[in-house]
Amino acid sequence: MYRRFIEYINRHQLLKDGQSVLLAVSGGVDSMVMAELFKQSPYPFAIAHCNFQLRGEASDRDQEWVLELAHNMKAASFGKEFDTKSFARQYNLSVQMAARTLRYDWLEEIRAAHGYEAIATAHHLDDAIETMLINIIRGTGISGLKGIPKKTNHVIRPLLFATRNDIMTFASEKGLTYREDQSNEETKYIRNKLRHQVLPVFKQINPALHNSMQQFFERMEGTQAIFQMMADTQKKRCTRQAGDELHILIKPLQQLPWPGIFLYEFLKDYGFSAAVSQDILASLDRQAGKSFQSDTHTALKDRNVLIVYPNKGSKAPGIWEIMPGTSLISTGGKVFYFDTGKMEDAPALPSGPHDLMADLDLLSFPLLLRPWKAGDKTVPLGMKGQKKVSDMLTGEKIPRHRKKEVMVLSSGGEIVWVAGIRADERFKISKKTKNYYRVRMDISASFNLF
Repeated sequence: MYRRFIEYINRHQLLKDGQSVLLAVSGGVDSMVMAELFKQSPYPFAIAHCNFQLRGEASDRDQEWVLELAHNMKAASFGKEFDTKSFARQYNLSVQMAARTLRYDWLEEIRAAHGYEAIATAHHLDDAIETMLINIIRGTGISGLKGIPKKTNHVIRPLLFATRNDIMTFASEKGLTYREDQSNEETKYIRNKLRHQVLPVFKQINPALHNSMQQFFERMEGTQAIFQMMADTQKKRCTRQAGDELHILIKPLQQLPWPGIFLYEFLKDYGFSAAVSQDILASLDRQAGKSFQSDTHTALKDRNVLIVYPNKGSKAPGIWEIMPGTSLISTGGKVFYFDTGKMEDAPALPSGPHDLMADLDLLSFPLLLRPWKAGDKTVPLGMKGQKKVSDMLTGEKIPRHRKKEVMVLSSGGEIVWVAGIRADERFKISKKTKNYYRVRMDISASFNLF
């Protein structure tokens, strides 16, 4: 088994010569076998144990057992106790998910702090088969058919080549002792039901089940890689990144074969499930304004684009009085710079909507910098008649969820500038102007469509 272990690590490049690894050891037979194999290997290692305090004194004895193992192997050791049930209640998680979160977060802290190249867990081939079946039951895509990946970021799984029977045989041959977790025999958990009630039937139908599943997982990895290449190509064609937002172009998306599959691929990293992705797809032919939320993001249909943006609270700006000596204001994710001077010293007239040049002598202080509101009107530069600010924003195709961030500068109740959109004709620089008033808006931290 040791030869297969080393070959598996080398073939899949899980570790390079001399790299150190942090072993996640529970005390069960699989993790004890992993520790023994690393003891025989040329890779330096340390041992870490999580005490989730879920089985009373048995959990404490597991911890003592593992720390004694590390001492006997002359390996560095790390142990930590977790109040798993309280953590699960606090974050509304199942106990199993809470334990998994606590375990991997803590192991990564230890790895990073002490410079280990990888974290090794003792998942084996039977675990991978059970995981795949659980994924199928829950309605997985291609990625869920791969079982358990050999490597995820810094986590490696060097026992995936071995069956549970391989591990038990090796432990018996080496005389290894280990701790039994009685909860593994309880069939109230879905994984245990599959292990004790379903997989034995599969093995009766196909005695070579493990070999067949190893080959199947390899094919699924290849299939997933091919599909991902296609998904990445279509994502480049159908999406645009705008700061922290993803813009999905609706028409190109709808022209794809199986657009729901691709939409899920575009959205899954933003917390949207496959089912919600289908609901979003069905809404794309309806009126703009429909939105969907995940735990972290909102997806909003706006005209011909689906905008995905983070749920990080409103950037709604405040209301500011601008005095003649005011030089800078930061509000709503934007920075405004103010200066005045004589026309003979004036800079060139602004070349874009983010830079206002107005006639100082036409302004009445204090000016007001505020969010626009319904009913606001302005005389856009170069025009004669008034226009509603709301119509201007629609004409500029400002997304619905960004309209609330638009600000106006007003003087005596009249709008001087719709910031980032257009100045007002009534306050423009003319041949009669003696003194200028300039405002520049820094949009480095705001939205690129402005």
